[in-house]
Amino acid sequence: MGMTVIEKIMARASGQPRVTPGQFIDARLDRIIAHEEFYRIHTAAVNNGIEGGLPRIFDRDRFHVVLEHFQPAIDEVQALRAVKMRELADRYQLRHFRDTLPGVLHRIVMEDYVLPGELALGSDSHSCAWGALNCAGTGMGEHELAFALVFGTLWFKVPETIKVVLDGQANPAIGSKDVALWLGGRYGTAFALYKSIEFTGAGAAAMSIEQRFALSAHAVELGGKFGLFDYDDKAAAFLDKRKALRDQLDGAVAVAADSDATYCQEVRIDLSTLEPQVAKPHTFENVVPVSSVVGTRIDQAVVGSCANGHVEDIETVARVVRGRKVHPRTRFLVQPASWAIWRECASRGLFDVLLDAGVQVLSPGCHVCLGMQGRLADGEVCLTSTTRNHRGRMGSSEAQVYLASPTTVAVSALAGVIEDPRGVVQ
Repeated sequence: MGMTVIEKIMARASGQPRVTPGQFIDARLDRIIAHEEFYRIHTAAVNNGIEGGLPRIFDRDRFHVVLEHFQPAIDEVQALRAVKMRELADRYQLRHFRDTLPGVLHRIVMEDYVLPGELALGSDSHSCAWGALNCAGTGMGEHELAFALVFGTLWFKVPETIKVVLDGQANPAIGSKDVALWLGGRYGTAFALYKSIEFTGAGAAAMSIEQRFALSAHAVELGGKFGLFDYDDKAAAFLDKRKALRDQLDGAVAVAADSDATYCQEVRIDLSTLEPQVAKPHTFENVVPVSSVVGTRIDQAVVGSCANGHVEDIETVARVVRGRKVHPRTRFLVQPASWAIWRECASRGLFDVLLDAGVQVLSPGCHVCLGMQGRLADGEVCLTSTTRNHRGRMGSSEAQVYLASPTTVAVSALAGVIEDPRGVVQ
């Protein structure tokens, strides 16, 4: 009997010929990535009686730290934390410490660090995004990461796998965000609880890497431990552009599921029938077709985050707003996920198009998604392509946050109300 992608990765990591769901294993880690949480990891070690913090880092070439959530610092508390992080970088002699030009952690990781077939841990829940490159990434808490950083291993329970088969060709106004939202609305946020999701089928193969990135990132919103795509020519082309990875590619071992692999569930989605989806406040599973909320006033529109701050997303916004103006009563914020994306968009002239339309372009980061910029006041409504919409996520607990694809957000920002993008995007 064959194995799924995550079973193959965990078998290799544990040194076993095969593993099965429910089995407990000790796995060797290929890579660990942390952001500001590394300060908490160090502090937890000190508070638990380990003088000086972690006694060692298992492999400094496989540990990466990125200052990203609060860069540039938003207050004195975060400025002090950044100072402490720089001190820790010296204390642990870190070889891969990104300070002044970061962006969203997960995009940086995709651009510079992870490789196909790896088992990687991150200090952020959206680490599953790395599955777009066939890397088994998952988020962990500070205590698990502390152990992993010292020993280079961690125990896992081998998860079951859900197979999501994407068939058909989607309407041009439909993106992978709509697929993620549809799954949340249909199956709920516990759909893949401690499970791995494999996205397959002709529709998955047709997706760009950036569309895959958005879908893998949202695996955690569906309860998933991992969200994985197959490695193919598109993944290879993406990696070939990453100078920092070029010398490592010979060691990359892509993983594909066996034809006789066993899945705990199979879901098929005909993309040709999928409508644009919108998650209403205040959960990722409160999803309806866009037609159900057309006409809802929006005070703010946002495109960005680890899921939808990519060149393709910003290019989509530019295509929609070119020659037009954002509604005078709506603020439209666009935040690229990394400086590499920012520079690419600038070189293509996309920012000129956005600025001409009245869009505010922000520096790369997580700021808007977390409500550190563009905070909402009581009673305000935001339509956003960021990852979460729970109460208070982007400011006031009395604000309303709706989730949608970048296309739906851009079309709605022009109208000042939620609109069906299929009438605009052809």
